[in-house]
Amino acid sequence: MKKILFVEDELSKNIPRITRLFSKYLSKKKIRKLEELEADESGYGAEPEEVKAVVEESGLIELEYRFPDALRKIIHHHSNYILFIIDRNLVECGYEFSEIAGIDPKYSESQYEKFFEREGDYLLHKLLYSGVDVMRKFYFLTAYSAQNEIRGCEEIKTLIDFGKFNTENFIEKGGDRDFDRLCNEIEKISILNLQHENKPYLDILRKNIGERPADNFLKILEEKDDERRIGDNLKEMRNLYEQILKEVSERIPDMKKSCENDRGNIVMGKITADWLSGNEHINIIIRNFFFSIKGIASDFGSHNNARERAI
Repeated sequence: MKKILFVEDELSKNIPRITRLFSKYLSKKKIRKLEELEADESGYGAEPEEVKAVVEESGLIELEYRFPDALRKIIHHHSNYILFIIDRNLVECGYEFSEIAGIDPKYSESQYEKFFEREGDYLLHKLLYSGVDVMRKFYFLTAYSAQNEIRGCEEIKTLIDFGKFNTENFIEKGGDRDFDRLCNEIEKISILNLQHENKPYLDILRKNIGERPADNFLKILEEKDDERRIGDNLKEMRNLYEQILKEVSERIPDMKKSCENDRGNIVMGKITADWLSGNEHINIIIRNFFFSIKGIASDFGSHNNARERAI
């Protein structure tokens, strides 16, 4: 599951920007909730955890508002993210040197001084040294223009000189053109769109079978137009299908003893389809799909156990 990591130390003040960036992946109900939080007139304002909770329900975006929490994710889980959008100054939510050093032993007191009010720069360098393509996957949120931001910052200038970074990776918070450009980049991320479009099915697989089958299903969808992967993906589709049948047989009374073969396995075949149909667990449309998928997958795929044969 790939996600966007958005890091901003003033989440409550940036609700309109968050809504604008991620509206494609937020339901109308979630957008209304964010608007209600923004309009809070209690005098206290929305808590960052409230904003974070609403947005993260999408399953595609994670928010952090503290430098230590963002650093922990970037060090230990950077491969989970397809895009990083990070405020360059993360000092609003205070932190101590010892807190950062406990997460990153390489963090020194001199770095604490150097990157104070430029915490985003430190996160950028951690990603760069982890092998992340920051040119394509990292954007700074800044209060000023790119030229103003890089003036006097030799590390960023060096990255730009060596083609590792670009002024286009700076998004000026008050610049509509910059935000429109970033919105367009987000909307073009195919793996996010695929996850968003298939979220109900992925959620069902994760809840009932596990994370790996859901990831395998997503991979099949992602590679569906790759001719080199057709055979392997049909094999994976068959294995996934039989995992579903196995799980179903554990939950539907009498199915297992009625449908299992002489090796004690539930496989894709006539006995299973007839039993499910005869006991009104599937209708004729699903039964037809059952055999269509069985036929296609059987021509190219094999069982997890190569000796298995469909009934």
